[in-house]
Amino acid sequence: MTALWPVLIIHLAYFNSAAGGHLSWCWPYWDGCTSISAAARSGSSIYLFRAAMMPWAALMVLYWWLAAQWCRDRAPHALVRRWLVLACGWGGTLFYLLYATFLGEDGDAPRLLRRYGINLYFALTVLAQMWLISVAVGSGVLSRGQRRSFLSVFAALILLGLASLPLQFIVDDCRALLNAIEWWYALLMMVTYALMGWVWWRENWRFGLR
Repeated sequence: MTALWPVLIIHLAYFNSAAGGHLSWCWPYWDGCTSISAAARSGSSIYLFRAAMMPWAALMVLYWWLAAQWCRDRAPHALVRRWLVLACGWGGTLFYLLYATFLGEDGDAPRLLRRYGINLYFALTVLAQMWLISVAVGSGVLSRGQRRSFLSVFAALILLGLASLPLQFIVDDCRALLNAIEWWYALLMMVTYALMGWVWWRENWRFGLR
């Protein structure tokens, strides 16, 4: 649910905005014709986004609490990393709520809060996932396929994140390219939730129990 729900809602919001004539039809992962924020706030999509994605924050809180419990079970000695997982995960959730609250609001202040909210959500959430996977690698519970999957996703996230910085200065009118990077980055972040679910399913681990 943590992985699939936002993917479904964001794409529904884009289709709704395009169908209503607020955005052009395109393949945003390739064309970069719109940002995720524009897709979510255009027309009636803002109501869909808020109604469906604000409760998603509760799933995020639950996910990171479960992740901390899993770290306690698998690596009780990794106390600092366990608390970093929880702090970064819940911190990212709070900044996501800040972003979602001011999405669609006019003015410089809401725009600034949205920008800080979404950037810190992305940064803290990826950090939390990396701390979580460091515990998983250290405890030896990942299969070879899982290690490769996580490595591939995190390598792609780092490359996309680093690429977005210089593009703003060396490429003229790079808005479409940055939009496409944003769509891929958000999708890969959701993949990390699904991959962790795969780890828990393979271990038959449920709600803090072995």
